[in-house]
Amino acid sequence: MNRSELIAAALGRRPLDLVIRDVQLVNVYTGEIYPADIGISQGYIAHVTAPGEEHLEGENVVAGNGRYAVPGFIDTHVHIESSMLTSANFARAVLPHGTTTVLTDPHEIGNVLGLRGVKYMVDSSAGLPLRILILAPSCVPSVPGIETAGADFTAAEISTMLKWDRVVGLAEVMDYLGVIHQTPRMNGILDAVRQSGGIIQGHSPFLRGRQLSAYLCAGPHSDHEVATPEDTLAKLRAGMTVDAKESSIAKNIKETVGVYRGLTLPPNFTFCTDDREADDLLHEGHLDFVLRRAIAEGLSPVAAIRIATLQAAAQLGLKELGAIAPGKVADIVLLDDLEQVKVSAVFTGGKLVAQAGRLVEEPAVPCFPLERENTVHLGRELTEADFVLRAPVKGGTVKTRLLAYEPGNFVRTEFEVRELPVVDGVVEYGRVPGLNLVAVLERHGRSGNRAYGVLSGFGLTRGAIASTVSHDCHNLTVVGTSAADMLLAVRELAACGGGLICVRDGQVLAKLELPIAGLLSPLTAEELAPKIQHMKRTLNQLGLAGVNPLLRVATLALPVVPRAKITDKGLVDVETQQLVPLFLA
Repeated sequence: MNRSELIAAALGRRPLDLVIRDVQLVNVYTGEIYPADIGISQGYIAHVTAPGEEHLEGENVVAGNGRYAVPGFIDTHVHIESSMLTSANFARAVLPHGTTTVLTDPHEIGNVLGLRGVKYMVDSSAGLPLRILILAPSCVPSVPGIETAGADFTAAEISTMLKWDRVVGLAEVMDYLGVIHQTPRMNGILDAVRQSGGIIQGHSPFLRGRQLSAYLCAGPHSDHEVATPEDTLAKLRAGMTVDAKESSIAKNIKETVGVYRGLTLPPNFTFCTDDREADDLLHEGHLDFVLRRAIAEGLSPVAAIRIATLQAAAQLGLKELGAIAPGKVADIVLLDDLEQVKVSAVFTGGKLVAQAGRLVEEPAVPCFPLERENTVHLGRELTEADFVLRAPVKGGTVKTRLLAYEPGNFVRTEFEVRELPVVDGVVEYGRVPGLNLVAVLERHGRSGNRAYGVLSGFGLTRGAIASTVSHDCHNLTVVGTSAADMLLAVRELAACGGGLICVRDGQVLAKLELPIAGLLSPLTAEELAPKIQHMKRTLNQLGLAGVNPLLRVATLALPVVPRAKITDKGLVDVETQQLVPLFLA
């Protein structure tokens, strides 16, 4: 951008490239809404008229027709891999919904392919009409010592990534205990980012008091794992940015907005989507959906839009984004309806990129060799014997530590101890109603670990479900009632390069293939959504209740979400970050 030419355009001494005429401007600085023209030069806003000022003239004029003009929406924390779409297909899905900038954490693919995976996300997102900013994954693995990832990131790897194009800081620091207790690994990583001047995003569910203070003193400034009013207030009071989320799994807007609305609308509050699946993007939307939810919870439309634009840009240090004002990048969304956040047209950098729910032109997307690799490496050939639970006794019963789902919560599990029957050295979990076997198989070809556990409340009535989408190390997790079905599910996923699968009585009922790192599909959202919906219906038929059972398996191995999980190394007490035995004396 030639600043002298922009100044000349602002003064009217050179023609404007584009004028969006006759809009209702939503001014996120003052909260006003008033008629205006927007003048654009070199992709930046040169001038915005005030009420009573003459219309602007330009080389190109777009009729606003009284539509509301708001800044482009900014998603402050998202994992593109959770959409199961490539970067280009993700851009195709979210731009028509008014999202013009996202800050993505590629730690999913980083946990599978290390630096190569993160570099793929950088390279594959270059040149897209969606502005994709990237954070260096802080936790590969999420918690060292209790799980096996496809790579191990230290300060050296973080420093390397911070030098790449569009990498602006450090992704969510999930090892909050490592931060508080100042482990050498976390100290080194945080030091590297502080020296670079990059931002540091946090992840600290239910952290309070002195522990929260210690975490903030270390550098992380935000948290998207805020699910209760009490946690929301504690973190806002401490100066932490609450990235209020409405994902495909966790829906926290009601609780967080309820607290925010009762305060004097503090600036340390933004919106994010975290994990949003392709069919939800297609049918519900992206940040426009989050805004509708916030408005439904009592926020004014202008306050909600300010959070998703000006406040988001301020928290991320994006000084040229977040408002329709002179000197800002011309990321502009035209809305037919303000309260319903009905998107009509989207401009990024002063160029019309989406209209009437579709991109104006398709981006050129190169192919990458990495997209053709099979990343499921299980080592030796498996048999049905690998999917029975061996007991430390020959017969009778054995005291077993179960993973029990909290009532009404399909993400968090607690430990529960039960006596289970044993026959010929095998735990007969199937004789107890409501129990399933779970196995986590290391699939990166590094350790060959296999860990086993018993689930209570998972819901599977018959057959097996398996997934290589298994946060955050993305080993292969399989849940079942039959060794034969579990074996078939694992073999099928290994052959196709990963994804999700449902099997019953030796038949594959549904298979969602994700051949790119076992996480992503090459299909568009329109092509992928029917397959996701079929998978969800099949999961429901197999006994998994709820409108979105897709990632029920995926969260079983997530050792940074309370309170009990299982990784390829065994059962994990999340509160202490310690491995605990399956069987008790």
